[in-house]
Amino acid sequence: MSEILRKIAKSTVARYSDRYQKLGRNVRTLGWGSEEHQRYRFEQVLRAVSLKGKNVLDIGCGFGDFLSSCSDAGCKLECYTGWDINPDLIAEAKLQHPSSTFYVLNLAEQKELNSIAAVGVMLGVLNFNFKEAYDNMAFSKMMIQKAFSTVSETLVVDFLSLYRTPDYPEEDFVFYHDPAEMLAFALELTPNARLLHDYSPIPQKEFILVLEHV
Repeated sequence: MSEILRKIAKSTVARYSDRYQKLGRNVRTLGWGSEEHQRYRFEQVLRAVSLKGKNVLDIGCGFGDFLSSCSDAGCKLECYTGWDINPDLIAEAKLQHPSSTFYVLNLAEQKELNSIAAVGVMLGVLNFNFKEAYDNMAFSKMMIQKAFSTVSETLVVDFLSLYRTPDYPEEDFVFYHDPAEMLAFALELTPNARLLHDYSPIPQKEFILVLEHV
């Protein structure tokens, strides 16, 4: 991994640790505006793919809230593993979900990856705008390719959409992805790719990309 990416990772860890120290176990620590917004996004994932009885890998898991959402929805997983680059968030996730497995791990650093789960979810990981520090599109494509190699069946990724909600101001610290460009990239990895851009803004317009192995 390049020195620039190491600096970005270090800055990301510091940003979330600072929020955690100030806010504790709160959805705002993870960048959510409210629990309702977080829950709504998770519901869209559960609408997009069937996870019941699946071995799931949550990349950028935070506190493991997606696991809680699955349980609340009556979606019983076979197994759940969470990865996050922030040790504070992982420590809290272990307290909240002692029967699940969590690791402090930066996907961008991994060189050789094998399939460790049937389904992977990567939510909210690709939203931060690196600006001049690094090429966001190159980073997103690298992360998706790496994440797809960790699953045997399906990967679900979400993004903030370039087609923004008219009444919501553009924010310079977030990166807006072009849905068409991301779908085209997904189709380079697998012919079985689909995009969901049909759900309500929360509060910004988002979309989900689903990639399935042949």
